[in-house]
Order: sequence, then C-alpha cells, then structure tokens
Amino acid sequence: MARFAAQVESTAALAVDTGFAWLMSSATTGYKLRRVTIGCVAGAGVPTSQQVVVGINRVTSAGTTPTAGMTPAKLDPNSAAAGAVWNTAYSAAPTNTANDQWRIPFNTQSSADLPWELLEEWAVALGTANGLAFINRDNALPASHKYVLSVEWEE
Repeated sequence: MARFAAQVESTAALAVDTGFAWLMSSATTGYKLRRVTIGCVAGAGVPTSQQVVVGINRVTSAGTTPTAGMTPAKLDPNSAAAGAVWNTAYSAAPTNTANDQWRIPFNTQSSADLPWELLEEWAVALGTANGLAFINRDNALPASHKYVLSVEWEE
C-alpha cells in the first residue's frame, strides 16, 4: 500500500462549525487515515492562548464544485498517484454525519500529532460520496490565526 500526504492552512479567524479541509475517496479507491498533525499560526506574532477543537467528521455525500486543494504528495516516489482527493473549499460543501467521529482539542500555542496505526485503523470506503471533513468546533479562531493541518493516508 502506498502512502500520501497533504496540507492546508485554514482561512484566518475561522468561524465555529466551519469545514476547512476534506479528504475524499474516489470512485475506485478508498483509504486508511494514518496521521493527523495540527497546530496554529498567527501571522508574525505569537498565537493568543486559546483552547480550540477540530472535529473529524465522516462525509455522507459529495460536495459540488471543489474550488481549492492540492495534489497529494507521494511519500514513496515509486508509487502511483493518489486516488483520494484533497479539497480545501467547495461551492457547496459535502454533507457530514450528525456527530464528529473524533475531536482534537489543543491550545493554539501547541499542536497535536495523532497517529492511527496497527489497531487504530480508520478506514474510509471507496466511492465519491465517502470521505472525512475537518471542521473547526467550539470557538472561532482569533483574528489573524490559522490552523495548519497535515494529513497522511494509505491506499
């Protein structure tokens, strides 16, 4: 199985319950989430100390018109291109399940690094309506603050 990585910086002062990244399966490829690393930057200054929460939510329908994203990086340059798609904006975002599957609480002056390996497998089935959404929860980010999110997955 090949591994891939993608990253994003959210918009500044992200509002509560706002999605800022989606890792979507393709019609032919599912994936297993293997690592999530997240932190905060605040422009040229030190981040304001604030508790924040990012929810990871399963997607139940595909969004329309992705307007941003990046080509996933191959962690092994000998592997084929990624089947999963990394999007950071939509004209109409994908629909999510009612509750977060996982919540990542941390302080804006720290970061979180969560590996899902071995017994902690998190599988997403193939199909364009399947994926994971990363959503700001509980508190809006302060002015000029952005999330920096990196994900790693295996196909």
